[in-house]
Amino acid sequence: MFSLLLVWQVKKAKKWSCKLCGEKQSLLKEFGRGSGADCRRHVQKLNAMRGAKMEEQEAHAWSLW
Repeated sequence: MFSLLLVWQVKKAKKWSCKLCGEKQSLLKEFGRGSGADCRRHVQKLNAMRGAKMEEQEAHAWSLW
């Protein structure tokens, strides 16, 4: 499963329209809050963790071959 992390200002409403696909979205989880720089660092950290996990899964898949 692929997920995309995007950073926007925190919405007060529980539902809104996605800026990418235009479909109605709902708030499931807030991963962080702070200034633009704080959010950028947090997203970079989460993306790095996701990348490391994906590389680990690929290495495991290749080792099964």
